[in-house]
Parts: sequence; structure tokens; C-alpha cells
Amino acid sequence: MITKDVLIPVPEKRQAPASLNPFAVARRAAVGLVLAYVVVIMFLMLPMIQTYTIYAHHIDAWGYSKFEHPEHYGLAPGKTVNMNLSSSDNTTIGSWFIFSDLFYRTLPHPHLHSDSAGAGLATSHDSIQAASSKFIPAALQRTPTILFLHGNTGTRAHKLRTILYSSLTARLGVNILAIDYRGFGDSSGHPTVQGVGRDARAGFDYLVQSGARPEDVLIVGHSLGTAVAGLLASELSREGVNFRGVVLMSPFSSIRTLLDQYYLLGCLPLFKPLAKVPLMPRVLSWSLKHGFDTLSLVPDIKSNVLIAHAEDDWDIPHSHSSALFDAFVGPVCNTTSLVSTTRVTGYGTFWQADIGNRKVSLLKTERGGHDLGKVEGVQDTIGRLFGLYTP
Repeated sequence: MITKDVLIPVPEKRQAPASLNPFAVARRAAVGLVLAYVVVIMFLMLPMIQTYTIYAHHIDAWGYSKFEHPEHYGLAPGKTVNMNLSSSDNTTIGSWFIFSDLFYRTLPHPHLHSDSAGAGLATSHDSIQAASSKFIPAALQRTPTILFLHGNTGTRAHKLRTILYSSLTARLGVNILAIDYRGFGDSSGHPTVQGVGRDARAGFDYLVQSGARPEDVLIVGHSLGTAVAGLLASELSREGVNFRGVVLMSPFSSIRTLLDQYYLLGCLPLFKPLAKVPLMPRVLSWSLKHGFDTLSLVPDIKSNVLIAHAEDDWDIPHSHSSALFDAFVGPVCNTTSLVSTTRVTGYGTFWQADIGNRKVSLLKTERGGHDLGKVEGVQDTIGRLFGLYTP
């Protein structure tokens, strides 16, 4: 009997994987993070991305756009007139004119009167809007008006902004013209530095052409709106227009400086590391599509100025307001100006400089966050400095 030897394959012993070198892993991770960082920076520097990041004009958290019905946003019927203005380049600018509370209560709308004086008047929305619009010239001649220039994100109908309108029209007794820059809300076009400056000028010109005296118009900007307010104030000052003044709430000195100090998620410096790379600061400055720079406009602004900032502002450091105040006051502080300081414990500190025939003031509050306009003390300071009420 013939037998065959059967060869049974013996499995090879697998070699244990060599232990990973922790230094190699760390090096690869570092390279990956650097590459990811470079990709993010290059992405943010794309012109289109810059526009959407700086203006955030297509972000509307409330997702509702019935601008023709201001009462849907909590404003009283007939107190706010929805309108479209035209900028110098024929861009349509959506706007609201909000009457001061005192003037509004004199309007002949049926819902404002409990006696027969208002009986028989039309009560439809369109009729009330049309009737209110006829009283805008009278309101402008009787009451000072704030030209309100809002920040990025959302529209003139943003909840925080409508709350501010109600507060200012009641507490300070002023009218308000709130505009949406091109590309925002129901305004046409796309935002640019020059374009939003034109939009602000269109708002100012409308007020004057409708009956307001320039000295009765106070320019108020918030956040991004402070850069727009700076553009308008400097332009009017160069033309010798005597407007009431300018208020900069939560301002930034320049986009370039803001980028240097910007921290992602409040803790990760986004652009600061690039400052150590040769020529990168110049490249960044060159690549900025929307180079707002209020600091460079300071010498041109000749009106009274109030700068207001909260020390707990996590969006824009309050050091920007200090830089702007120093720029206004610094060139003359040793000769013709006198800076006074008032501190209220638990609230904040107020500095005021008398420069010739005008005043430049800085208010820093301990609390208030980025939306500083809601703070009553800030509103009172605006009213006192710009003669909007008699204390």
C-alpha cells in the first residue's frame, strides 16, 4: 500500500507591528494642522467669502421679511412707514421711518383716539401707511432724528434692532430712519465699502430734502455700522455740513486690526500667527476687499463724537474704542483740550475731551455685551450729550 505524505502548511508567524514613533505622529499631526490652517486662510481671503463673512447680509436668523408690515415686528400701527430710497447710483434702499412716541400720538389714526375725533377715518393698513407718510416732514421739523446704521447680519427688522427703535423713540423722543444697505433685506445690489457709504448718504439726503435741518440729524452706527457712520461723517465734514454729531457703538478701528485680534471661538487666534511670517501682513492688507478703516477718517470728522463700548464685548475688543478716542484727542490733548473722567462703580467710566468748539467722549460700560444700545445709561448719555432731552 502506497502512502503519500501530505504537507500541511504551517502558518507564518506575524511580526508584531513596530511601535509607532510618537515624534513622527506629532510631526504628521502638526503638518496636517498647518495645511488645514493654510486652506482655511486662503478660503477666507477669497473675495466672495470676504463679502459674505464681513457683511453676513444673507444671514437672517428670523427668516421673515414682511418689511411692508412693521407692526409684525412689534412696532405700533402707523408709527413706522416702510419706504424705498434711491442711492446715488440708483440702488434701491429699503428703509423704515419711525416717529418719536410724542409725535406719533398726535397722528389722526382711529386706533389712537378713543373719542369721536378719529371716527370715520380709514383703518386699512395701506391707508394708515399713506396717512403717516404725509406727516414725515412735520415730524422732521419738530423733532431731532437719528439716522441709524446697523451692523452686519440680518436686516432693519431684526428683533434686537426693533427693540432699540422703540426704546430710543420713547426715551429720547427722537424720530429714527433705519436703512438696509445694498444687499441687505429688500435692498437691491451687493455690499461694498463705497456702496454702503452711498446708501448712508442717501438716508441723510432724504432727511434733509424732506424737511430736517442738518443740525437735527444725529448719525448713530453700531458695530459694522460704525464704519459706515465714519464714512458718512467724514464726507459731510469735508463738505462743511453741520450735522448734530456721530455716535459709534461697539466700533472697530479698522478691519485689518480687527482681523489681527480676532479669536476663533473666543480662544484660537485666526490671523495673528501670520504676523510672524515675512511679508504676510502686506499680503493680507493687499487681499482685503472691504478695507473699512475708521481710524484713518478721524482727522476729517469735525462734529461732536461719542464712542461707546462694553468691556464684556466678545465680538469686538473695547481696545478699538480706546484707539479711536486717542486718535481724536491725542493730537491736541497737550494744548487745547481738557479730558475729564467720571467713574460710576458697577456701571462704567466716562471720558470727555473739549476740543475747540466740540466734544469728543468715550463711554466704557462694565456690562452690556456687543449690543450696547439697549443699555439705558448709554441712551441717557446720547440724549444728554446731543441735546435730545432736557434732564
